[in-house]
Amino acid sequence: MVIEGSERILIDCAPELRLQCVREDIGNFDAVLITHAHNDHILGLGDLGDRARWTREPCPVFAPAEVLPQIASRFEYMSREKSPYLCHVPTAALENTFREFAGYRATPIQVPHGFNGWSYAFRMDSSSGSWGYMPDCLGLEDLEPWRNLDLLVLGTSFYREPAPLEGRSVYDVMEAVELVSKLGPKRTLLTHLGHGVDVRRPPPEGIQYARDGLIVPLP
Repeated sequence: MVIEGSERILIDCAPELRLQCVREDIGNFDAVLITHAHNDHILGLGDLGDRARWTREPCPVFAPAEVLPQIASRFEYMSREKSPYLCHVPTAALENTFREFAGYRATPIQVPHGFNGWSYAFRMDSSSGSWGYMPDCLGLEDLEPWRNLDLLVLGTSFYREPAPLEGRSVYDVMEAVELVSKLGPKRTLLTHLGHGVDVRRPPPEGIQYARDGLIVPLP
């Protein structure tokens, strides 16, 4: 997901990042926010780091403090002492970052990720509104930080998940609809789609499916 405003901010770094940037004609980012260190959220950091190094256009990476050691272990060559990448792709704990990102204050909140343990979601607040980015979650118990958002971006998988709950890691579409009814966002965008979600069929009322290249006005 890319936020455009006073800055261009990337949230999570998919393996196909380079192809996405070519397709959308995006050259650089002012910062990257990472929710958690699973492959589908961080593998694009290698291409991003190479670009920053060779163009000398710095691209700082921010993640929850708990996630940073995992990123460093996966990209050891970028984080070791005297690495030529360090000054071009510096990393910092998001909790200790006293800055806004494209006009939004980003708050990382740990959420359950089902069988996969945990991940983080971001609440984004500005003077004009608030929205949430929760790509990987299942079994959310603390609803309060996510109520009454202007926009909720929520990850799903199957339309109806056939597998037992104990082996799963994200909501299915119908479970997402139930969660949305409790949280009451003004708009909901379902992302992370796959496994039988037919986007050619109308989504449940009040829900929008994400797609490649989709542009969504933010509050």
